[in-house]
Amino acid sequence: RDLALLMRSGQLAAAVSIVNERVIGPSLGQESIEAGVKALVIGMLALFAFMILYYHVFGVVASIVLLANVVLLTALLSLMKASLSLPGLAGILLTVGMAVDANVIIYERIREELRAGMSPQAAIRAGFEKAFSAILDSNVTTLIAGLVLWVFGTGPIRSFAIVLTLGIGTSMFTSLVGSRALLTLIYGGRHKPARLSIG
Repeated sequence: RDLALLMRSGQLAAAVSIVNERVIGPSLGQESIEAGVKALVIGMLALFAFMILYYHVFGVVASIVLLANVVLLTALLSLMKASLSLPGLAGILLTVGMAVDANVIIYERIREELRAGMSPQAAIRAGFEKAFSAILDSNVTTLIAGLVLWVFGTGPIRSFAIVLTLGIGTSMFTSLVGSRALLTLIYGGRHKPARLSIG
C-alpha cells in the first residue's frame, strides 16, 4: 500500500546523482535565431535564382513579390510588438513556401493559356482568374490549421500559428495583387507584346 501510494504521487525514493551539468546562457538562443535568419536568407536567394532561371521576367516579378511578402509580414509582426523566435522563423519560411506555390500555380496557368493560343495579355488575365480558386482553397485549409493551432496551442506553437495566419494573408495579397500589378505594369497598357518572357 505504501509503495502504491508513493508511485501514485510520483515520489519514489531513488538516489539522484549528477552525471553531467551544463549552464546554458542566452547566447545559445541568439545563435539559434541568427542561424535561422541565415537559413531564411540563403533559402530565399536560392529560390530567387531558381525562379529567375525558370520563369525569366516572371521569375524576377515573383522574387520582388516574395521579398515584399517577407517585408510586409515582418512589418505586421513589428506593429504587434512580436519578438522574433525560432517558431516565428519557421512560420516565415512556410509563408515564403506558400507564396512561391501561389506564383508557380499562376505562372503555369498562364503558360497553359499561351499554349492554347491566347494573346499574352489575355493569358495573364485568364491565368490569374483560373488560379485563384486553387490558391484560395490551399490557403483556407492552411488558415484553418493555423487557427486551430492558435486556439489550442501554447507558447511556441501559438507563436508559429500567429506568424502562419498573418503570412497567409500577406502571401495571398502579394501573389494575387502585387504580382498582377507588376505584370500589368510590364505587359499592360498600349504596349502589346508579341510574346511573354515566361521560360
